[in-house]
Amino acid sequence: MPTQPLVSIDAVPLVVHGGQLCVVTGLRLFEPFIGQAALPGVLLNGNERLEEAVKRALLSKTGINSYRFMVHTAVFDDFERDERGPTLSIAHLVILEQVPENDSVRVYPLSQLPTLPFDHNQIISQACAVLLDSLWVNAELTRALLGENFTTADVVARMKELAAAAGRAEPVVNNVGRALSSNKSIRKLDAVPQGTGRPPASWQWV
Repeated sequence: MPTQPLVSIDAVPLVVHGGQLCVVTGLRLFEPFIGQAALPGVLLNGNERLEEAVKRALLSKTGINSYRFMVHTAVFDDFERDERGPTLSIAHLVILEQVPENDSVRVYPLSQLPTLPFDHNQIISQACAVLLDSLWVNAELTRALLGENFTTADVVARMKELAAAAGRAEPVVNNVGRALSSNKSIRKLDAVPQGTGRPPASWQWV
């Protein structure tokens, strides 16, 4: 590799799976770290836009060909992040609709992340921080994460998962229900009885 840094594009694909917010990874086909789970990433081509490179990384490394939302998160410029030579990483957060059906895909809850190659754990942590700070500020991103219908418990769970993954203190969630009630972008759905307990508060985007 040349001494002038190359530019890599790394995607952080997140999806709610089994009631938990998870990271989708692929298996590396080449050294270093061959056979290990890693974030989907590619080197940026000279005639390629960033979004095109993210799509290429997702498709080639995990088989993902669609997503709900994509947003740039950060640039990682530690010149020792790649043992093969200096490489900048431009990271993008991607919210998925579902887990891709691909034998090379590995799905990890944020609370059970293994040690990934390069600085991928740091990239995931930063992406989670960006997503946490964007909740309800970026309505499109929030909608992609929560889906069209969600409960107050879903919101609380996502806030706690993202804060933990970002290395932050557990968020105060006592007033989440009140905040949702005052949000003009969503409406509360009629409660559906479930046994003898109190049904969870459900919401829908307007």
